[in-house]
Parts: sequence; structure tokens; C-alpha cells
Amino acid sequence: DFFAERLEQLEQRVAAELDRPAGAAGPVGSFVLDLSRELWNAGSAVAGLFRGPVTPAARLASSIAAGPGDEFGVSPDFAEGLREIVKPAGRLWLGLREQGGFGLPDSGGVLLALNRSAWPLPVEALLVWALICDGRAARRPVYALWDPDWLEVPGLGEFLSKAGIFAASRDNCRILLERGAVVIAFPEGIAASAKTYDKRYRLSAFADESLVAAAMEAGARLVPAALLGNEESYPLLGRLGTWPLTATFPWAGVLGLLPLPLRWTLRMGSAVEYAYGAADLDDCSRTADALRDRMQALLGELLAERRSLIYG
Repeated sequence: DFFAERLEQLEQRVAAELDRPAGAAGPVGSFVLDLSRELWNAGSAVAGLFRGPVTPAARLASSIAAGPGDEFGVSPDFAEGLREIVKPAGRLWLGLREQGGFGLPDSGGVLLALNRSAWPLPVEALLVWALICDGRAARRPVYALWDPDWLEVPGLGEFLSKAGIFAASRDNCRILLERGAVVIAFPEGIAASAKTYDKRYRLSAFADESLVAAAMEAGARLVPAALLGNEESYPLLGRLGTWPLTATFPWAGVLGLLPLPLRWTLRMGSAVEYAYGAADLDDCSRTADALRDRMQALLGELLAERRSLIYG
């Protein structure tokens, strides 16, 4: 509290100085003053995220050490605090938006299948998870699945699992769907790591086809969706061993981990029909192919409608 009060006093004093009428400093002095004012305002807005007991950052920090809140180890307070930071970041930096209305049923398990970029970190899973939680699924449990190898990284897996982002496995997917959850999945899986920039938005064969089998076992809806902008925000130009090389990574250091600020658009399609009940390998393969075809068609629609990478 003492630190917050001193920071607020300092802000008021600096703001008062910046608001004083400028003297005859010439064009350079006037430009520097305006630039200083804008930088200060931007810095104050960022600092506001970390000040006060009810801010999203404060809520997130206080919930990190909190115990698990449900049977899967998810902490509702932690998840809410993380969403309150991720949602505005996604909308401001990427213009992330859902187009055409959420096509999710009101009840029952739903596997929402999306395309993904070659970027290995679960940025797409985190952003789409925050967007879906803010939409029609706000009152439903929403989880996301990502490559198991990356969720086994010490610290990262524990951090994400408290929010509801788990390793993409058949068992995880089936259990969550049987509980009536919305499960966000990227069935291309590790196969997407081979998609260089010239192959963007061409769906790879599903490396995680078992997720489709899990959805069929659980009697869940299979909803295809397409995400546009993500595969250009992380343009894979090549690889150095296991590390991806993009337009900004590793050349820009830590900043290269951020996606390029291009507009992201999400569109959902109608659920893929299949015969409920025990499914054999052929049934699963046919259903996975139908799901992939629907996703590719949605991507084609979005690409045909898009006018600009930046403005959508």
C-alpha cells in the first residue's frame, strides 16, 4: 500500500509538470514534450495493471500460490486472472475476434478443432482459450490441449494446467469431454512444425487423430473452426535443429517470442455428423478426414474474404 501511494503521488507530480504550458522551445522541444507525455501515459496504463488489490495482475499473482480448485487441478481464480490479462492483450495486439457467432451448443461435450502454426509454444491455445471463455461458453468449463512435450517443461506445464491447458492425449480429451466441457484442440499436433511460410493454411495430416477418436468415444460434438492470421504471425522460414526460425526469432531475442501484430480471426462451422457409439479405426479415420475437410473449407472462405494481413 505504501508503494502504491508513493507511485500515485509521483504520477501526479510528473503529470502536473507535463501539463504545464510549454515555453518557446521550438519544434524539437515541442516534439520531445509531446512524445514524453504520450510515453508517460502509456507507462501509467501499464503500471495500472500491477497496482491495486483488485487488478487482474494482482489477482493473478495472489492466486499463483493458491491450491487447486477442482478435480483437474484448475484454479478458478488463477484462470480468471490470466484471462483478464490475455484477453485485452490479444484484442489490442492482434485484433483477435470471432466472426459469425459462436457455433457452440449450449450443453454436452464439444471438441473445437482448429488449425495451428508451426510455433511450438502454446500461444494460440492460450489466446483462443481466453476468447472462447469470454463468449457463449462463459458459463461452461473450457479447456485447451497442446503438445505434451512442451507442457512437460518444468514450470510451464504447472502454470498452464492451473488455467485449464493440458497435454493433448486421448485420455485427457475423453475425460474432459465426458464431463461436458468445451475442449479446444489443434489436431495437426506436431505435424504442424513442418509447415513453412509457403505452406501456411494447408492443413497437415492429423498427428493427433486420437483426439477425434476420444470425442467419438465420449459422444461429443465435433466442431470445425479456422483461425486466420496466426500462421503469418509466426512465419516459419526454416529450422535450426529443433528450434524454429521466424522473421523475429531468435533475431529479436525475447521479443521474438511474441506473434507479429497481424489481425487474427476465428470462424466456427457446423458440427461434423458421425454415428454415435463404439467406433472402429475406419470410422475414426473417415470422421477425421471429414473434420479436416470442413476446417480447410473454412480457411478457404476466410482467405478469400481477407483484404489485408494487418486489417483483416
